[in-house]
Amino acid sequence: MSDSPKGLPEDFEVYPSSRDAAAEFTAALSSLKKALKPADATTRARPGESYDDFIIRLAINATKNNAVLYRKNDSAEEAKIQAWLSLVGEKSKFAVLSQAIPTFQGLSFEQLREIALLSLEPIRINNVAQVLAEVYGVLLVVEPGFKAMKMDGCTFKLAQGTPVVGVALRYNRYDNFWFTLMHELAHVSLHYQYLDQPILDDLEEENDSEMEVEANLIAKDSLVSRENWRLIWNSRTDRRQFLMYCERANVHPAIAAGMVRHQAKNYKLYSDLVQVMDLREALGFAND
Repeated sequence: MSDSPKGLPEDFEVYPSSRDAAAEFTAALSSLKKALKPADATTRARPGESYDDFIIRLAINATKNNAVLYRKNDSAEEAKIQAWLSLVGEKSKFAVLSQAIPTFQGLSFEQLREIALLSLEPIRINNVAQVLAEVYGVLLVVEPGFKAMKMDGCTFKLAQGTPVVGVALRYNRYDNFWFTLMHELAHVSLHYQYLDQPILDDLEEENDSEMEVEANLIAKDSLVSRENWRLIWNSRTDRRQFLMYCERANVHPAIAAGMVRHQAKNYKLYSDLVQVMDLREALGFAND
């Protein structure tokens, strides 16, 4: 009979396995208790799991993820980021155990464009994870970030090679979800060999590293071609033309509007278009 807690994989690590791991665990536990309040566990703890047990579980997982490649942001609380990454990692491992996922064969730009076209139907937002897993061999984990956590998404690969994309729902907007998703999928496509360590992305922070510049360009191009983007950008002050070019480009107006607002640094522009849906409610996180 297994000694693993009910519902956990056989190899789930319950206690630190060495003196160094124990020291790391103690440090992680202290940091997490300072960073996370009981309210943070309300919607994330397992049934019957206390706040203290929730923190212990995250501390155990955090010690496994101490080598993280992410955009350095001094205002981001590392403990919250590690806690969030722990939850994404847990969910991805359970997903692998609960469904048959094809072996990942890579992602071409044409496939990224296929995925981006799913955004044309917001009503199908809950089908995106299933399509990514069954058709492309990529796991999508949507896990809302902790309060004030400055992080949009992550990507890494599991031991057997399955790539995982985590989306933090930093903003309750359709455009933010899709750009984050395509940015992380661009990392999977271009930088798969580096994903033994997680890449975490704060997309509001300027980063001119080659990997991040590449991921941004591919994410944008997969959502709308450069030729169509020029037409959309040049018509940004003419709503009728803007919508016409969005339709021609096969890009949802909410996504194009979000891209225009970001590039123009004008967040009053098309504020009605970006509110196409209550994303958190649609994804089942209305009470988070």
